[in-house]
Amino acid sequence: METKLSFRLRELRKSFSLSPSQVVQKLKEEDIDYSEQSVYKWEEGSVIPPLNIIVALSKIYQCHISYLIGDEDKELRKLSANEIVALRLFRADFLFRSIVNGLMTMIDRHTS
Repeated sequence: METKLSFRLRELRKSFSLSPSQVVQKLKEEDIDYSEQSVYKWEEGSVIPPLNIIVALSKIYQCHISYLIGDEDKELRKLSANEIVALRLFRADFLFRSIVNGLMTMIDRHTS
């Protein structure tokens, strides 16, 4: 049974051009050992991955855990870690402060 989590895991993997075996390899880099079959089961929704896997996958796919489990804010997923760092630096600049403060308030709410 497909869920938001399973759908997003599959779509994120594809958007990063990763195969299930590459996801398994990236999980191994996080000291987590699972099989390709597990990745398929998570993506089809027949098995819900444990919390530690959801956390690791959010790192791999550079998104917040809340996005994986159902948050509708797709825009946060599109910001890279470097973009967030750049926004934090611009936050201190007088000309950009009000615009960046609004953006950072939204980001901080979803990434803290």
